[in-house]
Amino acid sequence: MCLAPVLQAAEDQRFAWDESWPRFRASEYFFTGLAVAGSAADYYLVPPPKSAIWKGDILFDKDARDTLMINSAAGQSRASNLADGITYSLIGYSMLDGPVTTGWVGGNKDTAIQLALINGETLAVTEALNLTVSNLITRSRPEGDICPANSKYDPHCVKSFWSGHAANAFAAASLVCTEHGALDLYGGKADSVTCGTMLAAASAVGVLRIASNDHHASDVLVGAAVGGATGYLMPKLLHFRSTKSRNKLGYLLPEVGPHGGGLTYVKAW
Repeated sequence: MCLAPVLQAAEDQRFAWDESWPRFRASEYFFTGLAVAGSAADYYLVPPPKSAIWKGDILFDKDARDTLMINSAAGQSRASNLADGITYSLIGYSMLDGPVTTGWVGGNKDTAIQLALINGETLAVTEALNLTVSNLITRSRPEGDICPANSKYDPHCVKSFWSGHAANAFAAASLVCTEHGALDLYGGKADSVTCGTMLAAASAVGVLRIASNDHHASDVLVGAAVGGATGYLMPKLLHFRSTKSRNKLGYLLPEVGPHGGGLTYVKAW
């Protein structure tokens, strides 16, 4: 009980926001709101395109489809639903991981708020890009794909480029990797394992989008590249730019063992 306040202080300091890192700016609130509004407008107000300006396979699209595509309609539907589930799970995890770990578990609400804002901004910008490009650069979906006529998103099967699922999945995965690298959220190898798992799951989404015949392989690769870029570059360039120690004053770590206890002072120079 006597060590509890020191332990809490150590946890707070471990996740403290490095004051040399830029905080979420007023301009970012504006652009995040603009991205959200733009996404809503693209989805709800802009009529879905009726014709494609780009048709057919390029590069390795046909070979990838021949190798990965599931032939049965039922199998394609299951693959599509699984891709949906994994994508939504990755987005949800990326949104909650940093804020919950630093705020609820670590007791540092300030850092939790910063991470929540960064997460929202990154995913909002990614989705705004997805919807804008798919409306402007229309591409026919792979041969044999069926788009429901009552679909509000793509009733005419011409919004194949780029894969929004792949972009969102890789944005979420890259976001988690970036925040774990900057803040050591779990500590030790757990951060690397978490990053690797997220990237593997995002890759599975890309494969499933080809297997379900919803996208060309080139759509998936471009979407993955865009999502990976936004998920890494936005938080890295806007916020995690400093290489200085996050703990300028250091912090105390309590040590308790069968033969006594003590405090260890930790600081990086």
